Amino acid sequence: MLIQFPSSFLWGAAISSYQCEGKNINSDWYVWEKQKNLDKAGKACDHYNRFQEDFKLAKELNLNSFRLSIEWARVCPHKGKFSQEAIEHYKKVLDTLAREGLKPIVTLHHFTNPIWFSNNGGWMNKENIEDFLFYLRKIVDELKDKVDAWIIFNEPLVYLYKGFIEGTWPPGEASLSAAKKVIDNIMAAYCTGYKNIKQIYQGIDKPVRVSIAKNLRVFKPCCKGVKTLNSVIAYLRSRYFNFWLLKKLYKKRCLDFIGVNYYCCEYDSFGGVLGSECGHKTHQAKQNYLGWNIDPEGFYQVLIALKKFDLPVLITENGTAENKNSCYEDFLDTHLRALARAHSKGVKIQGYMWWSLLDNFEWDKGFGPRFGLVYVNYDTMQRSIKPFAYKYAKIARENAINI
Repeated sequence: MLIQFPSSFLWGAAISSYQCEGKNINSDWYVWEKQKNLDKAGKACDHYNRFQEDFKLAKELNLNSFRLSIEWARVCPHKGKFSQEAIEHYKKVLDTLAREGLKPIVTLHHFTNPIWFSNNGGWMNKENIEDFLFYLRKIVDELKDKVDAWIIFNEPLVYLYKGFIEGTWPPGEASLSAAKKVIDNIMAAYCTGYKNIKQIYQGIDKPVRVSIAKNLRVFKPCCKGVKTLNSVIAYLRSRYFNFWLLKKLYKKRCLDFIGVNYYCCEYDSFGGVLGSECGHKTHQAKQNYLGWNIDPEGFYQVLIALKKFDLPVLITENGTAENKNSCYEDFLDTHLRALARAHSKGVKIQGYMWWSLLDNFEWDKGFGPRFGLVYVNYDTMQRSIKPFAYKYAKIARENAINI
């Protein structure tokens, strides 16, 4: 059966500034890489200087939308002081997207913070909320004529878990009390930021949509150990990781749509307060380069679960890192068919963004995993479209999927 999408459907790709732009020396991740002796982002993909070339590649793939992020530390390298040069750069970026016919979805916080912000306690310090809102209001006001869809935070619970529970991302905390402060402050910043954006757009009588990009995954019980206890952990992790934050924001009436980042499924074991992802590798037939469990049926399940919110859904990230073109093609095919099925069942899906347009710096994983539609030679910075990306280009052009 052929599923035809509305003419307004968005086919796109996503990037984040720190992972692609290069030379973000004022970000906390820059300091973290040196402290922990990790792979350095360095020039990354040099997207800051090559964005015009990159957007032409996106257009060549028949894409009509593009998700990007503003680097807070670049536009606000010192507390209370903005770099107008950096702001003008992002205006050029957005103007180039417009010329290429690519609708922008702009993220304001994609994991990184200015060094000065982190040195003052970062998201653990309630007083710092206003610093973020000061940045938000300035950027939204500067770019409001060019943007009508904003993501305030990317994957806030991933940021929380990695930075304040697991402690493997900056600032390297491992404290539930610190995590509680952080999520409370992020939620307060989001809700106020949502209202601020709406107020800014009232002055120009232009519609604007605001949301978060929420990482969702399917949680399943490990088959080893006591399955009943493992099932309880899987249920609780799904309830709190997938839906708790969405329900909070939905009740506060500050979600215009739901941004979905989906990659994999997780198997869980009983143990400890939160339980844990089990270490067994025998659950799933297909795993990607990073060992993530590939589960397109899980993608369908989480999309169907979102129907209860009765909100539009935008897939803000979906993709995989592989070694073979056939694996990329299979992932793309199975996940887009799952998306089309959910669309046919009444989920109000408005668009799909592949992560990522470019191979890029993958945080603590370095440059090994390659998620891009476009291959990047990190020595020469030469770009080349991967074979599987042409299949995506065909789907985008036809605006239809056969299920």
